[in-house]
Amino acid sequence: MFLSRVLCTCVCVCMTLPAWAVISPDNQLASLSISTNTARKVDLTLQSFVKSVWKESPTVQGAQAAVEAARSRAKGATQPLHNPTLELEAERTDINTATIGLSQTFDWSDKQEALTLIADQEVQATMAELVVTRQRVAIEVLNTLVRYFTAREIQALALRRSQLMKGFIGTVKQRRAAGDMNALDVTLAQVAYSEALMAQAANESELAEAEADLQAVTGLDRSRWPQLPMELASPPTGVDPTLLESLPDLAMLRSRMEIAKARIKLAKREGNIDPTIGIKAGREDTESLVGLSIEIPLFIRNNYKASVQAASHDAVAEEQAYRDAYRRSNARLSGALGRYKNTTRAWRAWVTTGQKAHQEQMGLLKQMWQAGELNATDFLIQAKQNLDTQVAASVLMGEVWQSAITWFEASGQVEHWLGLKNSPLLKDSGEQR
Repeated sequence: MFLSRVLCTCVCVCMTLPAWAVISPDNQLASLSISTNTARKVDLTLQSFVKSVWKESPTVQGAQAAVEAARSRAKGATQPLHNPTLELEAERTDINTATIGLSQTFDWSDKQEALTLIADQEVQATMAELVVTRQRVAIEVLNTLVRYFTAREIQALALRRSQLMKGFIGTVKQRRAAGDMNALDVTLAQVAYSEALMAQAANESELAEAEADLQAVTGLDRSRWPQLPMELASPPTGVDPTLLESLPDLAMLRSRMEIAKARIKLAKREGNIDPTIGIKAGREDTESLVGLSIEIPLFIRNNYKASVQAASHDAVAEEQAYRDAYRRSNARLSGALGRYKNTTRAWRAWVTTGQKAHQEQMGLLKQMWQAGELNATDFLIQAKQNLDTQVAASVLMGEVWQSAITWFEASGQVEHWLGLKNSPLLKDSGEQR
């Protein structure tokens, strides 16, 4: 009986330990606290990790290349629209003739100004798209990190459950030998242990899958991944309307609207004439030749009105796309904030009251088991409920992180939260290479 009590005490003590007590210190997970301090210290390790992911990301590098291409087109748009034409002519017959001519088409309606405006707006659009791409990659990485660490925590709990059930079998067998339990209790303990092993295998598979997804998303292969910060700022009390104006998605659509408007101006100017003036000089036998020519296109077969109408419709389509995106972004911002508030409220309730009640439950369960007031079935039910509660708490912590990341995405604050600035990094194309 003494040995039975010792084994029982060891098993129950194991149940009162945190999930990471049964794994190595290197795998210990960070806890999470919700702070009212909005001035959060930047996690330099996570910041460096995200920057390294950007550096290896083909999507980000492709977006950066698009920016450089748009800048080159903008530079080209500042050049004159038409080059001069040199003409040389020689004719040898009864009368020998040789002439040289120079002609120049003039941008009479200043099409270059419209093309320059289009090119400049394309630069702004591609820069905004680069920010969108970087944010999308960072969000995917952060969400995958959350999934990985949540799976690791649950796997640790599954390992703890297996060890608990393994110790429980030994305790039940000892009590069975002492005549305190029947054969059904031993069988029940063995079935519970088998179930725990199956759950552990499933959770290990989920952890392996989460790590594989992390490798696929980041393009990196690491033995250790950066920890998530231990602190999150409390969600704001309300939505700041100015956040919508700074969203890179909307900035990109605004640039596209300006591009569409500039194309209307260009289409109208393409319907205006660009005259070509040329001069020619030469000799015809002994006589000198001097000529002046003017070419004026006649817009008879194509007056470009259809192009103007098409450009106008394109501008309307871009404006409607922006209005729809603005409305959806506004709704997404409110929804993300509501979810962030709900999950943090639930997490605070668990930290302030749930954890303490959970520990008290384990203490009472331990006392009742040692006192013989619980049979094997009741003990297993209570132990399973306790572990399920811890799993639910781990899942809730993951949901808090996911809601925070969704809020960062909806409000366009991902790079700000990581301690990165948009503008300098966009201007410094070398950092992305």
